Amino acid sequence: MSKQLFLVDDDEIFRTAATVLLGLNLPEYETVQFENGLSVYEKLIDLVETAELLPELLLLDINMPVMNGWELLEELKSAPAQIRQKVNIQILTSSIAPEDLNLSKTYEFINGYVTKPLTTSDIENLKNTLS
Repeated sequence: MSKQLFLVDDDEIFRTAATVLLGLNLPEYETVQFENGLSVYEKLIDLVETAELLPELLLLDINMPVMNGWELLEELKSAPAQIRQKVNIQILTSSIAPEDLNLSKTYEFINGYVTKPLTTSDIENLKNTLS
């Protein structure tokens, strides 16, 4: 079974480019793409019964339609604890607003904050957070 990481972003071009970059730098991981917080939330809930199927890493954009990143994080507060304990959640956003960075720090289960564009250096830093 291959390791998975979930990439959640509404921008299809960004998701495609990021998937290529992630594949080159983290070849042992399969990148699974999601367009919004609701679709990834539903997938996480589906996988929670078999916790070993949960992704090791979740890269989460903040500004998306349907359910944005902040709304997803609020839902995850009351979701099964295995999700918050097992999944390394990293904000991946184009927002450079200090209030977004500060808000991300209020979620104890957020493991990092990366600003777009995603770079090889960012991925090297992410590697250090993975098991």
